[in-house]
Amino acid sequence: MIGTSGATVLFLVNVVFASVLGIGAGGLTCLVLRQRWGRKVGLIDAILAVVVAVIAAYVVSAVDNARGVWESRVTLILAIAAGSVVLRHLLRLAFRSPR
Repeated sequence: MIGTSGATVLFLVNVVFASVLGIGAGGLTCLVLRQRWGRKVGLIDAILAVVVAVIAAYVVSAVDNARGVWESRVTLILAIAAGSVVLRHLLRLAFRSPR
């Protein structure tokens, strides 16, 4: 079992990776959808990815603990975080007012 320092380092690495993945997913989605993408949108994408990753980690952990499963779900959590950023851009495109 890892200690508190190791767990803190792993948590911070996952948070940084989720934010970078959110920025990349948001930028790629905006490129495909031909939307404007800048620093402000990138910052929102990063924050959304981190928040969703932390919430997904708690939910997935609770489900796994209830089932008695002990394995890493980092890939699932990061996929959920990136998917939330892509979904944000798709919803923004769907609810955009016509000009």
